[in-house]
Amino acid sequence: MGVAHEENAEKLVQALAQLEEVADALTADEAVTALDDASLQVFWRDWPNVSSWAGSLWRKLDEDLAQPARAPVDADVDEVGGSG
Repeated sequence: MGVAHEENAEKLVQALAQLEEVADALTADEAVTALDDASLQVFWRDWPNVSSWAGSLWRKLDEDLAQPARAPVDADVDEVGGSG
């Protein structure tokens, strides 16, 4: 994984942790009245794109994790035996 990918992975984990802190601190009903209008407008504007991306990622991971684990296949490493 390259440096840019590692940075993006770290940013994602940090963003999720921060969002979880807000969600733990306020219910959705409380957030509507407690958060300032500018923050709510940014959320309203950006959430559909973020939600769509997150949903796609979640579905991909769910599909991948639903598959049973299988051994890696590497012709250079796998030996059948019978020689020698």
